[in-house]
Amino acid sequence: MGNKTVNRSTGIGFPMFAVAAFLLIAGLTVLAGSVRDGAGAAERSIKTVTLGGGGSLPDPACPVNCQVVASVNGFQTQNPTGGGPFYVPFDGKIKNFRLFLGKPTSSDRSKLNDRFGGPPQAAVTVLKKVKVNGKEKFRLLRKSPVENLGSELGTVATFALSKPLNVRKGNIVALAVPTWAPAFAAGLNTGLNRWRASRPGGKCSVAFVDQASPQLKVDSERVYGCTFAGSRLLYTVTITSG
Repeated sequence: MGNKTVNRSTGIGFPMFAVAAFLLIAGLTVLAGSVRDGAGAAERSIKTVTLGGGGSLPDPACPVNCQVVASVNGFQTQNPTGGGPFYVPFDGKIKNFRLFLGKPTSSDRSKLNDRFGGPPQAAVTVLKKVKVNGKEKFRLLRKSPVENLGSELGTVATFALSKPLNVRKGNIVALAVPTWAPAFAAGLNTGLNRWRASRPGGKCSVAFVDQASPQLKVDSERVYGCTFAGSRLLYTVTITSG
């Protein structure tokens, strides 16, 4: 404790413990600055994007001349902002998704429930394009819980995921509809609005709707052989890199 370091030019003694304390404080100051700089850099590097957004969405085709999407998975391939609006641009997580829902009349709801096996429901699924025996298919990697929409009809409903879904760059996020959902707009510009459905080619007409089924099983592979023009699936998905 009595040791000293000496400034040889002046001969003035300086206690060793004071030097140590000074260096410790200086070190902590530098470290704190580095932590702040690191945290700031991390915050700046986090990216967030809303797939399917960009501009206002059209009104749902309901209740007037009510049309819905039913018993299918689908994703928009073209909207007025450009092509591939549901392709994931970077690795991240789906934190929530949003549905823009029409409000069918009580009579229409009853008919739709009877026809498609229950009240309105929806989820989102993460797809990867694959080749199987030379044919393009889409593998279901992950899915959100299926949400009941009965109390949300006529609203813009946001569903936060308690367990975010991992996504990789190039994945596609599709809307899955086990029964039916009025998250659908029709009568739009055919060149600017197109979507693909999880049905084989040749079974795209209204006559095959009742024979269709959604893709909900993880690791299943499905042909998305039907493309519809002039209509839009009314959902958006928020993805963050952090």
